[in-house]
Amino acid sequence: MNTAISAFSDRFYTSRHRLLRYLLKLGQAIDSDTPDLAEALTTRFCDALVDYLSTGHFQVLERFRPTLDQVAAFEATTRQALSFSDQFGNGPLTDIKALRSALESLVFVIDSRMDVEDEVIQRANAPSFSTRQPTTFFRLATARA
Repeated sequence: MNTAISAFSDRFYTSRHRLLRYLLKLGQAIDSDTPDLAEALTTRFCDALVDYLSTGHFQVLERFRPTLDQVAAFEATTRQALSFSDQFGNGPLTDIKALRSALESLVFVIDSRMDVEDEVIQRANAPSFSTRQPTTFFRLATARA
């Protein structure tokens, strides 16, 4: 495996895994109604979130060639995630119900961002079909159409 690709994979997927690990721990702390633990994990989760966002930006957006729609999706999810981090990551936790609600919304944002990241990476790694000659099956199928 190419060393540059391996380094990319290590940084990017480690960042993603760390974020998901803190997300699960934070969800468990909220569910078990332990506000002090939830507050500490919220800070760590927000730090992991910002690291993940920047790693995604530098490792995916700058390394691969996303479409304009994918770039727009990155920007939208970044804004939403940073808004969460600004709201909950920089101070004492005063409303655990608001945290729970915002975290539930953020999960969908993170999920959609990961889908876009995976699409960008897969598209960049997929062979280009425009340079291949049509297969016999393809020629037969289009001839019948």
